[in-house]
Amino acid sequence: MLYLRSFDDLYLILGFIVPGFVVLFVRSQFVTGRNLSHSAALLTYLTVSVVYYALVLPVVDLVPLIQQLSYGKVLAWFTLILVGPAILGLLLGVNIQTDAFRRFLQWCRLNPSHAIPTAWEWKFRGMSEQWVLVTLKNGTRFAGFCGSGSFMSSDPVERDIYIERVYDIDDDNRWIPRGEKGLLVAAGEVQTIEFWPRNPKEKANEQD
Repeated sequence: MLYLRSFDDLYLILGFIVPGFVVLFVRSQFVTGRNLSHSAALLTYLTVSVVYYALVLPVVDLVPLIQQLSYGKVLAWFTLILVGPAILGLLLGVNIQTDAFRRFLQWCRLNPSHAIPTAWEWKFRGMSEQWVLVTLKNGTRFAGFCGSGSFMSSDPVERDIYIERVYDIDDDNRWIPRGEKGLLVAAGEVQTIEFWPRNPKEKANEQD
């Protein structure tokens, strides 16, 4: 653990811990991961901060110019410690969502590990409107529609799911709507989920 014994310790934390924390915090808005212990997290923040400084080293020479302005020292610190790491975290998050860098590496005939830790998150991130067929661990099956009113948890522990529109399945495998009822399925109850993309014609027919 870190202890504040002097202002030098505060500058040390601001300079080498906070940037890494900001980078990973902004990045985590796009993808989740396993929770790290406090000691491992501090080491990760420090490592990311060092990488961040290596990337921004060419523009650090601009800091003395900023400090010459009114409130320049505060602005320089704010930019270096918070704004810069936030921009880097945003770029990393966008890269994860678009998978651009990984596709580039694959084009170079490399096969890096995927940044998204689970298939659950990979499927549900930015998923378009789809029909689903859910089978629970007790054998119960029900159909549903996942649209903007549905929600899939990104928490690595609580994999619960809310389906905004639910259908019963009769013996002839027909979907019988339950009206406007939605359904919340607790974490650990789902065995399989099958998906079908929503046909644009179906959406047009519902609006008529």
